Amino acid sequence: MLDSLVIVLREGIEAALVVGIILAFLNRTGRKEWRSRVYSGLGLAILLSLVLAVVFQGLGLDPENEYLEGALLGIGGLFVVSMVLWVWRSARHLKAGMERRLEALNVKPGRWQGLGLFLFTFFMVFREGVETVLFLFALTLGQFQPLHLLG
Repeated sequence: MLDSLVIVLREGIEAALVVGIILAFLNRTGRKEWRSRVYSGLGLAILLSLVLAVVFQGLGLDPENEYLEGALLGIGGLFVVSMVLWVWRSARHLKAGMERRLEALNVKPGRWQGLGLFLFTFFMVFREGVETVLFLFALTLGQFQPLHLLG
C-alpha cells in the first residue's frame, strides 16, 4: 500500500506541477477563458490512463513472469530517466520554456490555439499516467489488491 502511495504521489506531483504552471500562466496573462481546455486535456489524460490500466489488468498476463516484471520496470525506468535528463538540461528554464511555448495564445484566440493547449496539457499529463500504470502494474504483478487501490 505504501509503495503504491509513493508511486502515485510522485507522478501526481509531476502532473500537478505542469498543470499548475499552465494555469498560473493563463491567470497571469488574463487568459482565464482557456482554462477549460486545460481541464479537458487533464480529464482526457486521466481517463485514458485509467483505460490503459484496465487494458493491462484485462490482458491476463502471467503474474509469475519475471521477464514481464523486469520489462515493465525497465520501460517505466526509461520514462523516469528521460524525464530526469530533460529536467537536468532545462531545469533553470523549465517554467520560462513552457511559458514561451504557451505564448502562441497571444494571437487572437481561435480553434487551433485551444486545440494546441488541450493537446499540450493532455500529453504532459498522459505521460505521467502511463508511468503510473507501468509502475503499479509491475508492482502488483497484475494482481488486483484493494490495499494498493487505497494507497
